[in-house]
Amino acid sequence: MKTITYSLNLLRSAGRLMLLLGGLLCGGQLSASAQTLVWEENFDGPTINPDNWTFDFGDGCERGNCGWGNQELEYYTSRPENARIENGNLRIEARREDFQGKPFTSARLKTYGRVHFKYGTLEARIKVPNLQNGLWPAFWMLGTTGTWPASGEIDMMEMGAKTSYPDNVNNWAGAAVHWDYKGSQADYEQVYKSAAALTDDYHVYKLQWDANLIKVFIDNVQFFSVGISNVAVSDMEEFHKPQYVLLNLAVGGNYTGKMNPGDITATLPAAMLVDYLRLYQNPGDELYLGKDHAFAGDYGVYSERPAIVDKLVYDGQDANLYYWNNLTNITTPVPVPFEGSRCWPCTPTAAAGLAWEWIMWPRIWETLPMAR
Repeated sequence: MKTITYSLNLLRSAGRLMLLLGGLLCGGQLSASAQTLVWEENFDGPTINPDNWTFDFGDGCERGNCGWGNQELEYYTSRPENARIENGNLRIEARREDFQGKPFTSARLKTYGRVHFKYGTLEARIKVPNLQNGLWPAFWMLGTTGTWPASGEIDMMEMGAKTSYPDNVNNWAGAAVHWDYKGSQADYEQVYKSAAALTDDYHVYKLQWDANLIKVFIDNVQFFSVGISNVAVSDMEEFHKPQYVLLNLAVGGNYTGKMNPGDITATLPAAMLVDYLRLYQNPGDELYLGKDHAFAGDYGVYSERPAIVDKLVYDGQDANLYYWNNLTNITTPVPVPFEGSRCWPCTPTAAAGLAWEWIMWPRIWETLPMAR
């Protein structure tokens, strides 16, 4: 027998907003009857498929977000010791080892730049290890644009929560959404509690997502629902834009309540096994597949204030802007000057580390490749 526990916090502290807005638990019914299989990953090849997956690396410090914003203790790698195909499964393995100054290693895979989608039914068959105590497996999604939490986050499965310790951490699973509500972080979570350990076998974790509702299931038992249709009230426009999938096994962190290496008592190495992922969609849902890998070689992008036809203004909220501070001039072949008309005005700051002698306001970056 399985029981379902719903948790909702209504409070505001230190700029963090946790709320359930009126109407979030009601809305139209999701319909999967007309859905068709549009993408799947069965992990049946010899290695992890780069057409579907990329990796996060490090401990987050490279992004100015040490511990990945959660005081996690692991260093993520793409080594086969931490992520590999084994017996038709993706094996994500957490290990206790000194690596790059961290006491643990693991892996975090994502479909960013490979598979993005808006709306549909996504399911994954996953087996998690014994979590006692300090392991944190997750099957989740992030928005493809913007900064967190304005990008939006949907968690279909997280386990290892410190709140589950009074019972049995292996019997609890959580689902949640996180978004930006009028400039503050908003969170909504519901918890599934099983009479038997969820670590003993594989389970199917499923997301159903449309313009009205986000629902989450374990083995076809629904335990999470949130309405997203009233965007004007809920400020949940994040959940009406494409997202990408992440799979990872973290060690320690705020979620587990274990922020010191000595607090980790889980048996290591330990592995999260993923048998498959399948995405079903209705006509009109969105799917973006980006199987072309980034090209190598020289190219340049810039402009000297041409007449602007199509202008995009970067606001830092609904888009991502990437820059490099180690560019070199192209000398061979000699670049041919080019002026385009689709531009993106932006103002760099001193912290950006850009080469001020050639990128300065009011100059404008041309978004089309200039020389390759």
